[in-house]
Amino acid sequence: MRADAATAFAAARTLLVDAQQARAFPAAVIEVGGRDGVIWTDAIGALTYDAGAPPTSLETIFDLASLTKVIATTSLAMRFVLDGVLDLDRRVSELSPAWRGSDRDAVVVRQLLDHSSGLPAHARLFESLSGRDAFEAAIGAMPLDRAPGSSSVYSDPGFILVGLMLERVGRAPLNALLDRVGVVTTAPLLFHPPETLRSRIAPTEIDPWRGRLIVGEVHDENAAALGGVAGHAGLFGTAAAVGAFARLVLETFDRPTALGTPDLMRRFATKT
Repeated sequence: MRADAATAFAAARTLLVDAQQARAFPAAVIEVGGRDGVIWTDAIGALTYDAGAPPTSLETIFDLASLTKVIATTSLAMRFVLDGVLDLDRRVSELSPAWRGSDRDAVVVRQLLDHSSGLPAHARLFESLSGRDAFEAAIGAMPLDRAPGSSSVYSDPGFILVGLMLERVGRAPLNALLDRVGVVTTAPLLFHPPETLRSRIAPTEIDPWRGRLIVGEVHDENAAALGGVAGHAGLFGTAAAVGAFARLVLETFDRPTALGTPDLMRRFATKT
């Protein structure tokens, strides 16, 4: 961390401290950096609002929520494209038996990744379903909100399906696939954090669906109904681990890495 960082980012720290004291959140960790490393990092608040709660530290682990889409699912898709086992222009119906219908037959993998498949933004599948087969069947038959390719609307169901297809192509759960290809190399950056890490994990909320404070298990209910490992949510990690991944992305623009080649990185980073 640069020696002058505390001065350079004093206003940002004040903003975070004021927000924490106004109870916008109990805990925050921030990291600012670039290709060459970390410029500034800080930890603010405590893991809960309770008196005597453990203070936040740079080692605090958070539910990374939809960063799972970027860090885990998209990384795996890149590696599978690089290895020649996934074609972005392959029809989804060839990889997901449940994806059937004249309104969606032409949808390809790339359209799930860029959110232009026509699937809705969200679906409360957890209220009536659990397990991979049930979710895949429901998403395959889900009414589309718009014509495929007409616009991009951020879609959790779309990335749930991407995760399921990657598992089918890779013949293993997402967490095992990540370990196998070595994309996520910085610990802790993982699904299902073990009980030994619980004291370092920031709670998310008291979840009405489960009726308890959620600590160390995925907050997203659809991901929970999928056993905590899903294409759209489920990953946990520290700010430092996310920062290391971000530097890996930047590095991949310049040279081959575990993610892929510069050409592939630019392909995935280009707006479609």
